[in-house]
Amino acid sequence: MSAAASSPRRTSLATGATYAVLALTMADNTMVGVAVPRIRGDFHAGVTSLEWIVAGYIVSFAGLLFTGGVLGDRYGRKRALLTGVAVFAAGAVVAATAPNVQVLVLGRVIQGVGAACSEPGTLSLVRQLYPDRVRRARVLGGWAAASGVALAAGPVAAGLLVALGGWRAVFWGEFVAAAVAGLVGAVLLLESKDPAPGRDIAGQVSIAVTLSALVFALIAGQDHGFTSPAVVAAWTVSAVALVAFLLVERRAANPVVDLGLLRDRQVSAGLLAAAASTFALFSVLLLVSLDLQVVGGYSGLATAAVFTPMTLVMVFAGPVGGWLVVERGVRATLVLGLLLAAGALAALDATLGRPVDLVLLGGFLTVMGAGLGLVVAPMVGTVLARVPATRSGMGAAAVTAGREIGGVVGVTVLGAILYAQLFAGLTDRLTRIGIPVAYRSIVIDSVRKGAPIPKIAPAAPPGRHPGLLAQFLAHVKQALVDKTVDAGKSAYVDSVRAALVVGVFVLVAGAAGVLVLLRPGRQDHRPPRSSP
Repeated sequence: MSAAASSPRRTSLATGATYAVLALTMADNTMVGVAVPRIRGDFHAGVTSLEWIVAGYIVSFAGLLFTGGVLGDRYGRKRALLTGVAVFAAGAVVAATAPNVQVLVLGRVIQGVGAACSEPGTLSLVRQLYPDRVRRARVLGGWAAASGVALAAGPVAAGLLVALGGWRAVFWGEFVAAAVAGLVGAVLLLESKDPAPGRDIAGQVSIAVTLSALVFALIAGQDHGFTSPAVVAAWTVSAVALVAFLLVERRAANPVVDLGLLRDRQVSAGLLAAAASTFALFSVLLLVSLDLQVVGGYSGLATAAVFTPMTLVMVFAGPVGGWLVVERGVRATLVLGLLLAAGALAALDATLGRPVDLVLLGGFLTVMGAGLGLVVAPMVGTVLARVPATRSGMGAAAVTAGREIGGVVGVTVLGAILYAQLFAGLTDRLTRIGIPVAYRSIVIDSVRKGAPIPKIAPAAPPGRHPGLLAQFLAHVKQALVDKTVDAGKSAYVDSVRAALVVGVFVLVAGAAGVLVLLRPGRQDHRPPRSSP
């Protein structure tokens, strides 16, 4: 049964099933961060273990994306999508029932493998369902809404699940969502595949090693130092694997990634917009969440609620982006979205302080969400418009890989800037207010690691009330702790603002790159209007 022969209702339901799978795989990028504090309390996990709970998913997802796209092209996109959803659900069960951190990280890696197998098929199948360019441009607006909303809604959904049933409820919720999406997809989706798929195994392995080693180096470097032996080894492996990938792809008859497409200005513009937008989005979700909890003292659920307006506006901005592509062209839509997000982020940076102004914060996040929502449909369309329909799995994997890499680089780079600025600013503030060096560990625990602020109780023998001297000494010690923590919070706000400035520049640079790459008369092709 072909896509053309299917009923409009069936086509709409099938499109909804692809949206659901996409939303599931993208939301997982941002959901687990809300649950990490509870996980640490249950398992008494260290910083490195907590990082890998988040990173395990991203590493396997990004590293195997191209393999997932190729598998879909070769063996069937519906089959690959449903297999990936099943693997994702299995990983969620492993994570939800994990008795220790090691098993939990294993579950996260399994989830990433499933996401890599299923996510490329969501975009490929949408393209097969809507061969008409104008209709497809509008439907990509819905795809944009699903992916963008999922990323922003991840913390909101996780906060609700943690409040209802603890951190394990997050993974049980993902299992249920995967089971439902897989069942609907199995009934409604239509199969498609590349009639002449390649066997570029060397290319698949080399790109997986390149991306996995790169992500490992970026994440581990933040914790252990970017010149530590393990991180230097990862950089080396990534570089060697990248060179091998380029050499293999130049000679492959059916490459994993057609390098010729990367020389296409329109494809380059789409991938640039993908990386720049997720660089900003992933980073803001992390930094603002930490600022609200560390500086503002808000709970995880309250923090998640702050992102709700941003989530809602993306529902409307995604389809609007698809409409603008038809009306104004890809170039104008991409530049508008990136600059709108950059302006909102700059305004947020300028007004961020103590106490946290939730009205301004929520307003700027909402405007930023609108800008990023506008970007998704045209950035996807620019790439898929240049990829043959039979290789749409490869094109979808390229778009998602660009987004994942941009997001991971954003989190790690801005995280490194945040901590460097934090400790430099903290040292300066402690020196100016005369706080002893010995108390700096208290700030590190309370601000960086999220440890509770200590309360100094007066010392006294068992069964006796503390004397006046003990009460006075306890008061002095508590005053030192409070002043130190206050200095740490102020330094933290300054470091967040410094990191956000980099995000602004990345968005502006992305917009400038799109302007250059999609010069009028060269690559800014508008889809033809549908006839009345």
